[in-house]
Amino acid sequence: MSLIHAIDALLPQTQCGKCGHPGCLPYATSIAAGEAINKCPPGGDETIHDLAVLLGVEATPLDSPYLPTPAQVAFIREAECIGCTKCLKACPVDAIVGAAKLMHTVIAAECTGCELCIAPCPVDCIDLNPLPVQPSHEQQRQQAAHYRLRYDAHNARLAREEQRKQADRDARLARSQLSTEAVQTATSVDPVQAAISRIKAQKDPSTDADVILKKLKINASTAQMALKKAEKQLAQRATQQLEDQVKWLKQAAEAAQQALDEALSGSRPSSQAQPIDVSAEIKRAKINAAMARAQLSKAEKAFGQQPTPEQQEQLSMLHGSAAAAAQALANLEDQTPSKTPDALKQAKLGLVSARAAFLSAERNGAPQEELSQLRQMLHQAENALDMAEKASDRPLPEHTRIQKSPVDPLTRTLKTQIAYAKAEVKRLERDRDTSENVLLEVRGRLTELENKLSEHLAS
Repeated sequence: MSLIHAIDALLPQTQCGKCGHPGCLPYATSIAAGEAINKCPPGGDETIHDLAVLLGVEATPLDSPYLPTPAQVAFIREAECIGCTKCLKACPVDAIVGAAKLMHTVIAAECTGCELCIAPCPVDCIDLNPLPVQPSHEQQRQQAAHYRLRYDAHNARLAREEQRKQADRDARLARSQLSTEAVQTATSVDPVQAAISRIKAQKDPSTDADVILKKLKINASTAQMALKKAEKQLAQRATQQLEDQVKWLKQAAEAAQQALDEALSGSRPSSQAQPIDVSAEIKRAKINAAMARAQLSKAEKAFGQQPTPEQQEQLSMLHGSAAAAAQALANLEDQTPSKTPDALKQAKLGLVSARAAFLSAERNGAPQEELSQLRQMLHQAENALDMAEKASDRPLPEHTRIQKSPVDPLTRTLKTQIAYAKAEVKRLERDRDTSENVLLEVRGRLTELENKLSEHLAS
């Protein structure tokens, strides 16, 4: 037996750490290297004497901030235990059993009394009780050997769990790499093959050109989105794998865009021969323009006033996309024969706009002259809508327009103050500690506000 193991055999194997080391074996290693032998409170004077005899040195009194610890065991007050499992993780010999949100208990025969479970407990439901009969020296040696086996089994279990977790992480990483390689291969090949197949399909008169163009547009858009995402990841974390992925995705995006351009150029002659639903094209163009503007606005809000160079580049791309969508919509609208505007629709829009302007000015406390002008414009818009409804061929709607008089600012202020005062009265009435004088004062304020409102409405 080596000197370290001989020293370790004399230690109590509580694994408490009171000697300043993470366990009994590290302390034995330090003693073999020359450290003092009087730093083990659970072992006390007997352990110091045994170590002195083994090493042939003089026995010295205990030198530790902790008092000598008698043989003790932990006890969990089960009625107070919340099942947090923190003590299970702290026990060095797995002497506590339980499960999450369920009661825990200590196996008294296996507990070393190390006190390591005391500090993590969030509800302080663990007590340390000394044994009614202290074990003899020979019994202590037998218990120490048993505790050492329990501690070794505990460490072996932790090692197995760590190996299993590492194996799971390695498996996930391998699956992720395989998925990335599959995406790169599929993305780099599919657009070219799709371009060839679609060019062949254009020669087939039975093929639906709109379906082909739609799929090509989706492929091109998907490739561009994948490229932008990869470029963003590369800017944040530059690795060789990401650089290769960006190259593959860039080639795939170019191939998909080329296939789309060829399909568009090849479909133009046939589109001249067949009638095109211009209204549907304009509708799609409007949707594209609105989505481009929404993406640009969202990006501007997210990036703030001072975007980074990468964000500025992305904003430039979004500006270009929005401008291109707007130009495409303008070109389609220029090609569409002009129609006379729907008078009824224009009248409804005018009424909505006039009402919104009047309500906004009223909320902002605009001068009375401005409110009078806006009120007159609202009446004119209502009359215009009535005339448009009568002039149109459509049946008149079954509705009754209610003329609401505006609420002056003083009335609104008084009503708001009354609502707050009522809430305060109810709160004080529920509070048993509220004095009668305070309650009378608040009620008097409420009565005063109600009288002011009545006088103002009567005037």
